[in-house]
Amino acid sequence: MGQKVVVGPFNKGFTNNVTPFNIDDDSFPTLINAYQWRGRVKRKRGTQLLCRLTRFFDSTVGSYGSVTTITLSGTGAGNVLSGAFGITTLAPNSALVPGSVVITQGVNVYTDQGDGTFLPSGTLNYATGAILIAAEAGNAVNAKFRYYPDLPVMGLEEFVLITEAFPGVIGFDTKYSYAIKTNVPYNSYDVSFYKNIAVSATLPGYVPKTTWTPTTWNGQDYQQFWTVNYQGALWATNGINVPFSTTNIGMQYNTITAVAIVAGTPAFATFTTTTNHGLVIGDFVFINEVVDVTGMNFQTGYVTAVPALNQITVEFPYASFGGAWTSGGIVQYLTNRSDTTKDCLRWYDGDPTNGNATVPGFTQGKGWVNFAPPLSQDVYSIADLPPAQYYLVGARMIVAFKDRLLFLGPVVQTSSANSQVYLQDTVIYSQNGTPYYTCSFKASTNYPLPPVTTPPGYAELLVPVNQTATPSAYFEDQTGFGGFITAGVDQPIITASSNEDLLIIGFRDLQSRLVYTGNDITPFNFFTVNSEYGSGSTFSAINMDAGVLSKGEKGYIITSQTQVNRIDLSIPDQVFETSLINNGLERVCAQRDFIKEWIYFTYPSNQITYKFPNQTLQYNYRDSSWAIFNECYTTYGIFRPKTGYTWADIGTEVAETWSEWNDPWNSGSSTLLQQQVIAGNQQGFVMIRDAGTGEGTSLFISNISGNTITSPSHCLNEGDYIIISGVQGTTASLVNGKIFSVGVVITDDTFTLNPSIVAGTYLGGGLITRMYVPYIQTKQFPLAWDSARKTRIGPQQYLLSRTNNAQITLLIFLSQDSSNAYNESPIIPAPGSVNDSLIYSTVLYTCPESTNLGLTAANTNLQQLTSLSSSGVASNNQSQIWHRINTSLIGDTIQMGFTMSDTQMRTVTETGIPICQFAEIEIHGIVIDASPSMVLS
Repeated sequence: MGQKVVVGPFNKGFTNNVTPFNIDDDSFPTLINAYQWRGRVKRKRGTQLLCRLTRFFDSTVGSYGSVTTITLSGTGAGNVLSGAFGITTLAPNSALVPGSVVITQGVNVYTDQGDGTFLPSGTLNYATGAILIAAEAGNAVNAKFRYYPDLPVMGLEEFVLITEAFPGVIGFDTKYSYAIKTNVPYNSYDVSFYKNIAVSATLPGYVPKTTWTPTTWNGQDYQQFWTVNYQGALWATNGINVPFSTTNIGMQYNTITAVAIVAGTPAFATFTTTTNHGLVIGDFVFINEVVDVTGMNFQTGYVTAVPALNQITVEFPYASFGGAWTSGGIVQYLTNRSDTTKDCLRWYDGDPTNGNATVPGFTQGKGWVNFAPPLSQDVYSIADLPPAQYYLVGARMIVAFKDRLLFLGPVVQTSSANSQVYLQDTVIYSQNGTPYYTCSFKASTNYPLPPVTTPPGYAELLVPVNQTATPSAYFEDQTGFGGFITAGVDQPIITASSNEDLLIIGFRDLQSRLVYTGNDITPFNFFTVNSEYGSGSTFSAINMDAGVLSKGEKGYIITSQTQVNRIDLSIPDQVFETSLINNGLERVCAQRDFIKEWIYFTYPSNQITYKFPNQTLQYNYRDSSWAIFNECYTTYGIFRPKTGYTWADIGTEVAETWSEWNDPWNSGSSTLLQQQVIAGNQQGFVMIRDAGTGEGTSLFISNISGNTITSPSHCLNEGDYIIISGVQGTTASLVNGKIFSVGVVITDDTFTLNPSIVAGTYLGGGLITRMYVPYIQTKQFPLAWDSARKTRIGPQQYLLSRTNNAQITLLIFLSQDSSNAYNESPIIPAPGSVNDSLIYSTVLYTCPESTNLGLTAANTNLQQLTSLSSSGVASNNQSQIWHRINTSLIGDTIQMGFTMSDTQMRTVTETGIPICQFAEIEIHGIVIDASPSMVLS
């Protein structure tokens, strides 16, 4: 006797802990680029391009590099991305922003038109930077332009300002920091400049810098940025290089070889340094370790003169010195660098520019400041290190907790070269109060604890507005100030997140809680929660009310104050699919979407050879379900738009057509100032996640040679589908707006196109939009096993969300063979043979069936609620529609699959708009007509 099997609603997701015929009816042994959510299965949500991290270059302004010109050849040829300007030294794969280049020679101005030409004359190549201006042959010219550094995004961090109700966003790549505007258009611009404060009455003799000092970072392409907002600043670290070395972490300082004191108050001193210091008038410095000069150590001052390349004169507005220098001393740089290859901790209190993303200028008052506080007044042993004067210069993480700033997994060093030490299981914390240490003061009898705090004997220097500073903020050899605590487990601290009134700390092989004691002598203590499940990836930690989620080497876990449990029991082996080479664990990143109630865990898969993350596990924590997306992101963040897109923008900025915008306007994700998840990738693109079902451009093309595309670290796989746009040159007509699949992946940077194209010239501007093919497989239904028989599958009905004119492919698998669909030819075992019983179409419409099946208006979609107008035109306004498929196939089990064919992925309208590629796929229910058939064996 036949039976009707109803599958749905779908309350389970990706499940592979048992064989496909043993899982629940609403589970899926394969769920790729699709997910389960609130009773249905949907295709992966789309993306929208937020911005590309962009910098500005002006050859006439020294803060962007040396003030210089470029001399054109006898034919007027030159290059603005190499040679005299040297931009490729900073970012070798840089590309010009079309329409942004301005070349000047005296009063002559040549303006980029965005199409590879200058007005009034000349040409340029946006990819290579080559220019040709015959009218200026042999002349020296200046250039202004914006460019994309093409560096991987390593941080998208919320920046909280007291004057703003909602946080802004600071982006990082491996070298630069950027402000990302929250008003349309969402441009990014460089804010990698040191703080340069304005003249103040409290700073006698201070003169601001005339040229802003740029700064860069030196992290590897796996070192994501950890930040925290605390007491008026964003505190930042780019973590620890693994395995640890002193290559890119260290204090910015110079050694003093002589000191000449000028008596009186304000106090002056001229310092001679070991090497050429590179400091300028207006720089701030911190002095320590000077011998036999009273009142000088732990003082902050500003440079007022540069007598020689190895000498600076510094004013300390509230200090008074005595004695005479005999030896020792260091000058710590606060607004400059002594070693551009080293990074120390830094804090940032606001935009040092005027906020103009197109042609930025500078404003005094805010920017970046180096941070390397002394950890003791005298020689002292920290975490069993030999006694010395140590400075805090790095950390894996920074956390604000109980009115203190905590540095987890810190790096400390002395004033000796290459003395950096990574304290893997230690936490260093500030005093209860201010975390700042830069000030000028008159020494008191118990100098410097504390200095005189009544004006005019004391002043904070360089700190954010309304903040205080004491040089003893991190002193660990004095009770009541800073301190440290070591867990003593000889394992690195990997993760940290708050839970109720404590911190959950994840080590490599255990979970612990850090508890506040309320005692200033020992304010914190470690207590082990679990010694089996550790944490493996710093940026996998997600704070939940019930505990902290993280990815460990043994599972995806949730840690509360009393226990640790795996949350991945339905996919227990998936955690071991993460690549461990090329610092794979450090590349893992995660983000919570509060609106949709899911979490992304993005990681480099060991099934794919690329070093950058290329796969995502989506965890629906409301239903405890999982899904897999094949996508590439290097870091995550939160974005709150102040202004948004208008109705007119849809169809241009977000999706090809209105039909592709499948998130309702009241969904929350489209609400101004509401949290939106953003993600950065390996080429400097920042994407808004969950934006309908369309996709934004997310890769760029640096060259097209014949049929070979060069796109650095593209992370595409053979068979992936892409759309190319924006190409300049004769190649444009061959590729723009066309759909291709990736033919052969030649290298990590190059691949071929399918179908192939003929050779042409490429002048830059090329962009790639990725297209994602969903692949969904249901359970293998053993519907007649209770009678030891095979199953005959008859008609099926599929309840799908209505689209305008789209379709998908339905695959039917029989007898525990999930690799070869029986209704698709050719079929194994005969390679290339034709399945003679193949009489069924694999097309499953998601739109109302009408003329696509040869129906007339009168009988269009007879099973649906179809309306006929007075003119005989049929319409269907249902949100979901049942679609019927007729088959008669026999197997031990039956299994359905849903995907898109090559034809469906390439089909476009007459105007070139994709039909199916970005349309919604949403399955609400399945009804299967099945009956027992022949005996199983």
